[in-house]
Amino acid sequence: MNIKSVSAIYFSPTGTTKKTVLTIAEGTGMPFKDIDLTLPESRRSIKQSFGEDDLVIVGMPVYAGRLPKHLDDFFAGLNGNSTPAAAVVLYGNRDYNDALIELKMRLEEKGFNVRSAAAFIGEHTVSAKIAAGRPDADDLSIALEFGRKSVRSIFENVSGKLEVKGSYPFTWQGYDPKSPPDFPPHPRIVTNDNCIQCKLCSQNCPWGAIDPDESKIRDYSKCPWCYRCLKNCPSRAIQAAGEKFLARLPQFEQMCSQRRDPELFFA
Repeated sequence: MNIKSVSAIYFSPTGTTKKTVLTIAEGTGMPFKDIDLTLPESRRSIKQSFGEDDLVIVGMPVYAGRLPKHLDDFFAGLNGNSTPAAAVVLYGNRDYNDALIELKMRLEEKGFNVRSAAAFIGEHTVSAKIAAGRPDADDLSIALEFGRKSVRSIFENVSGKLEVKGSYPFTWQGYDPKSPPDFPPHPRIVTNDNCIQCKLCSQNCPWGAIDPDESKIRDYSKCPWCYRCLKNCPSRAIQAAGEKFLARLPQFEQMCSQRRDPELFFA
């Protein structure tokens, strides 16, 4: 089987998924399209179909053991026709639980033939102490090799069923901002008086959760604390708050302190 084109498709609020997926695409040794579906407008406007001679590499972050909630529009405009695909998830050094099998299933529902899959590690959104600087050079070296092996398995027409870690029916619920759990405690993202109303946070919110006219107004039923606004605020006006969350954070940092390595799966 020949591959004529490669597309790197991702949802990446803080850039770690993007970095990994683009490195995997580079590892294929072929020119590739960079399709960033992080912002709502890009997801609304995408309408693309892929054929049997395309390869798509699809990456998403993990939120509490599952894919991010309320992102049906990420998949809505993507359609495969037995199109070879690589499913990739990024998690913050705790665990990816059911996220990878969920991504595999979502892609198969859209007509993609998932031939390889991987779980990589990125710096955790809630603390730079967890998986600091990842994906690092070692991770990216593995990502390059994953890209090479993914293409090779397609060229060699390797058959067999792809098995990945995770459970279906799902055992993890993930995080839904519309009905947040009482435990574990989650942060509340707030904007303080340092805000200069530059509007970068509202313009770049993946969820459309920040008021475009008043940056201090946030719809918490849409905000899953992806930290994109916090990490990119030029005046450092955005911070994570919540007494219970901040009290538990050192314990969570300790729990996630041991380095975990990428996991790769092939048919």
